[in-house]
Amino acid sequence: MAIKSKGKTKARPASKGPRHGPVPVPKPFAQRRWVQLTAVFIAGLLAMMVLVWATNGLRRERASKQAATDLASRQQALSRWKAVLEPQITAVGQLQGDTPPTVASDVTAAVTALAAGKDAKTKPAALTSSAKALGKAAAAIDSFDLAGTITEQGFDVAASGALTSSKAEIVEALRLYEQAATLAVLSLSSPTHLTTQLAERAKGVSDAAFTLLQSGWSEYASTLKLSQLSAGGSPGVGLGLPGG
Repeated sequence: MAIKSKGKTKARPASKGPRHGPVPVPKPFAQRRWVQLTAVFIAGLLAMMVLVWATNGLRRERASKQAATDLASRQQALSRWKAVLEPQITAVGQLQGDTPPTVASDVTAAVTALAAGKDAKTKPAALTSSAKALGKAAAAIDSFDLAGTITEQGFDVAASGALTSSKAEIVEALRLYEQAATLAVLSLSSPTHLTTQLAERAKGVSDAAFTLLQSGWSEYASTLKLSQLSAGGSPGVGLGLPGG
């Protein structure tokens, strides 16, 4: 039999652990791609906001300057119109600011009395003189080139239409008062059976003139207010010029 060796067995070396590769160093936070893209996006957004703010500011500034220019143009045009209209109204009546003026009070009193069968207490010559003054005022107002004065002066369509309409109504009102005065003169010099008919006709014409004058003056005064002016020299409104 073979004899087993009683010597020590040779120890086996311990197995080595796995080798580690080089560990990459993390990039700084600011150099990371997603951080850079986010920063670019935010910067672009802020730049756009600044651009929009600046553009809106410039637009507001331009609009403000244009509004001031338009206001000055409107005021100049309206002042020219006031310088014609209001002195003519003063010649045949009395201005009362924004309130429609009192016009042809002698004619109104006469036709009212005649229509009621009372004494007019006014001479035909005085009524004839009033009729001429009313016709003269109407002609002077009508001859003014209002449309040419307000064209391209900063008025919108509504304001232009209101001014044109008010002029037409005021002119027609003065002419109707003129007719009423003439009819009153005829009534005073006509036979009895015609006096009442003529007086009633004169009263109807006078009432129509009153209505037109109220409407026309209200439109005129309202349009002036929109441009910081006042009718008939009303105090305390913008840059209004004294009337009459």
